[in-house]
Amino acid sequence: MNKLSVVFSLIVAFPSASSTHSQDVNFSDLQVNIDIFTGVMEDALELDHNTGLFGMRLGGIYATYLVGQGVLFEVRTPLANERNRLSLASLNSAMQPLQPGENPFERIRLQTSPLTSPQQETDSPEAYGLYQNMMERISKVDYSIAVSKAIEQASVSARSLRALGNVDDVEYEELQVELEVMRENMQENIDQIGALEQEIRAASAVTDQAGSDESEVSFRLDQLLGKIEPLRQRAINKAVELKVETELAEQRYIARWNDEVSEFEQNLYVVMCNYGSTLRALPEDENISIILKGLGEDTETTTRRPDKIHILLKRNVQECQQGEIDIAELRGRSENYSY
Repeated sequence: MNKLSVVFSLIVAFPSASSTHSQDVNFSDLQVNIDIFTGVMEDALELDHNTGLFGMRLGGIYATYLVGQGVLFEVRTPLANERNRLSLASLNSAMQPLQPGENPFERIRLQTSPLTSPQQETDSPEAYGLYQNMMERISKVDYSIAVSKAIEQASVSARSLRALGNVDDVEYEELQVELEVMRENMQENIDQIGALEQEIRAASAVTDQAGSDESEVSFRLDQLLGKIEPLRQRAINKAVELKVETELAEQRYIARWNDEVSEFEQNLYVVMCNYGSTLRALPEDENISIILKGLGEDTETTTRRPDKIHILLKRNVQECQQGEIDIAELRGRSENYSY
């Protein structure tokens, strides 16, 4: 027999074997078994008790049968939605941390170049000295960028804490009000420094006023700069405080979520052991497969949220119900993996 004949024989034989196997399954009875068992699972695992917006169900089970392989249950639980909350919080936390940026007051120093021609410096050395001194002091203020980044980071952390359920809507609004006050104070000080900078420019153009205005302008500048540092430090401290709180909240949330997933899987095997024999029409040598949507373990290479898959032999499920093996043994004999 040549190779072509062999291949043709296999092609013909396979559907015949599959057809013979399918004739051993009473699809009508099996569908009734699957419907009953699906209802039992949803009730036992409390998947029918959770509703979301507009009363939409957050959990449920969808089943199908694969000839020669077994029955497949796709299980959707509220735990997957809880994981999405964690993903949102983690995404917020992944934003860039506080970093020193370009000092906006540096532009003030650079703007001195048009006013510092050799002729001006010669004709009005006192005004030039006053102007240069004040501009140098202002240009060294690392204020606007630091405060803006601190407030931004604090706001991000506040959103994460709300997503994780660590602050309620009232507490969240209070945090936002506090941060908005910081923003307003920051802008107010920037405006005042900008106005003072313009005043210094004007004063530097009048030689006779340089000496008399120097102490007053210097005093006012000291007052403004004295307001800046406390606000800057306050904003940074708030950002650090909320960031630390967010990191701890995420760790607690992850630990609690993992515990809830483990408990759910354990309950799943209890249900299998107690009620799995409901699937009477399922052939003895076939499987009961469960896909837990969105509950798989993440890896560095995953590009989507993996599922958790459990595959049990029907005969093992029957042995558990008959007391020949316990739930731990049933779980040990099953295949489970993330995909």
